[in-house]
Amino acid sequence: MTVSDINWVAVGRGRLALWHKPGRRAIPGLKRHGCEHVVTLLSAREGAEEVGQAVRNEGMDWSWIPLASGRPPQGRQNAPIVEALPRLSAELDAGKSLLIHCSAGMHRTGMITYALLRYRGHGEEAALELIQTLRYHTWTALKREQLQWGSELSAKLASRATP
Repeated sequence: MTVSDINWVAVGRGRLALWHKPGRRAIPGLKRHGCEHVVTLLSAREGAEEVGQAVRNEGMDWSWIPLASGRPPQGRQNAPIVEALPRLSAELDAGKSLLIHCSAGMHRTGMITYALLRYRGHGEEAALELIQTLRYHTWTALKREQLQWGSELSAKLASRATP
């Protein structure tokens, strides 16, 4: 799969795409295809910071949510996600194009994207349909415990935002 095969889908006023870990040679192509912000879900040992440096060198924004695996985070491990979801959602509403990735673009990518879509108000079925449209391989990799985690986390965030 090349950068030109990435499926950008309208979300809010922006665009969202899901992918695997971009190689150094692919990162300039992301920018040429309109990517403005790359969200990396890799651990440090998987080269997250190198991806971030390459993304920033191309003039794109970069966010790092370090996740060691596709298992739902627990306790304080949720803090970076709780911080990131409202910000990423606002960027979509502002018209930005975001690419979310982990190593293979499946488990972590699907789990975080599902939480983001649920936070944005998509119902379970609508969120899953959108993930299927974004990247079929990501959709097929989602597990029930990841969906439950995403729904619970987004509900907690939504209840905090409600006066």
